[in-house]
Amino acid sequence: MSQEIELKLRFARRDLPQLYAHPRLPRNAARTQLLRNTYYDNAELALHQRRIAVRLRQKNGSTLLTVKSSAPASGGLSIRQEWEEAATPGVFDFSLVSDPQLRQFLDQIRPTLRPIFSTDFERQTWIVNEGDARIEVAIDLGHIRAGTPGDKHGTKNAEKICEIELELLSGSMEHLFTLCHTLQRRLALIPALPSKAERGYQCYLAAPAAPTLAPPPQLNTTDAPGHALRQLLLAQVEHLQRNESGLLQHKDPEYLHQSRLALRRLRSALAFFSPLLPADYSAQFAPRWRKLSRLLGHTRDWDVFLHDTLPPMLRALPHHPELRALRKLAQQEAAAGRKEIRQHCNSAAYGRLLLDFTAATHALNLPETTDLCHFSWQRWQEWRHESQTLAAQTPANAPRALHRLRRRLKALQFSRDLLATPIAEPVTPAASAPAKPADRALVKTLLQELGQYNDLVVARQLLRARKHDSPLAHTWIAGQRALLEQQLPNLLKYWSHTP
Repeated sequence: MSQEIELKLRFARRDLPQLYAHPRLPRNAARTQLLRNTYYDNAELALHQRRIAVRLRQKNGSTLLTVKSSAPASGGLSIRQEWEEAATPGVFDFSLVSDPQLRQFLDQIRPTLRPIFSTDFERQTWIVNEGDARIEVAIDLGHIRAGTPGDKHGTKNAEKICEIELELLSGSMEHLFTLCHTLQRRLALIPALPSKAERGYQCYLAAPAAPTLAPPPQLNTTDAPGHALRQLLLAQVEHLQRNESGLLQHKDPEYLHQSRLALRRLRSALAFFSPLLPADYSAQFAPRWRKLSRLLGHTRDWDVFLHDTLPPMLRALPHHPELRALRKLAQQEAAAGRKEIRQHCNSAAYGRLLLDFTAATHALNLPETTDLCHFSWQRWQEWRHESQTLAAQTPANAPRALHRLRRRLKALQFSRDLLATPIAEPVTPAASAPAKPADRALVKTLLQELGQYNDLVVARQLLRARKHDSPLAHTWIAGQRALLEQQLPNLLKYWSHTP
């Protein structure tokens, strides 16, 4: 068994000449191979459900059997277990697998294995020395194909492969990032999340693309403190990347919403744990994530206006020329925003941010004596007190102050979810637990009201910025704001006085 540590990056096919021209990848030192790979599973896709990949690879006239486990990945970096040995075509001998439970499972389903999809590509490889590390650089160009004519999944589906992989053969992982940074200076290399196996299963299933929803935040305080915090931060980056393809290819506003949610949770985590983090780490990344959040936020504002704020007006007056013109404006602005987001998500700056953050987060090292449970509980109490103080001091007709309170409550909600995990409950005083139903219900209601109020404020700002004169819309927005300003004082008072 070996541990595979690999960085995977995507790039535009048109940039291939620039990549080949890089001095670290001389063409005369490249080794070219044609790799034909067939991935196997049973009818129930039991391997896929366990995030295990089994493949037979045809390489230089020989056959290799490979078994890979899957692990959470972010920033293009994956660390997983791999077993590989020479094999006979069509024969699965899983004695190479050193994990007894996994080997037993594979032996049980061996009679039912069948081809599911294939990945055929040309691979050019270089062995590069970087510091004390030996790194294999591989450029893969080819196709993923799944399904056969006549099966229940229909005709063959195919996807292109155009990616570069950097695999650490020996040495320190930091040099893997160093080499990648060097290559990134020449062109836009964007860390890519899904493996070829994952893309193959997606192709085989031919399931409609769907946004990835935010998983519950997990702070496993039984892990070493540095590892626990690292996993928490990188999980938010993974959530962002899981929705990246939707930002690039789809108009569904939920992809953008989930991407914004991932960034908000990441920024909340950075703020929550800032006393434990190195000052230079926070100073380097907080502004860069904020800039990306603002870029996505502008288009998200138009989405909310188009899909939430405007529809009630259109239902009342569906043929009113002012509102029809307003809908057209919102559609145009949302489309322009998506174009800008696509350009950024394919840019070198975006690729560098993902890689820089992944590298720096893997290098984080907290003292083993750090008590994350105790720290998190005290920190949550501080944030709760701050939010209650803000609620007591904030007038119900002050948009900026209300927005500041809303952001604090969202961050508090995220941090509360961290403490609501079973592993944190034993250290949480029962009398004022962050998961107390009354608190949760009150914060949820307050956030809903503040969210509606903020949507109306932003709608007015968007129209003013575009100098769009719509008396009907302005009147409706003003009326809705007035109603909310009557309801908010009681909610603010209740929260500020909650014991």
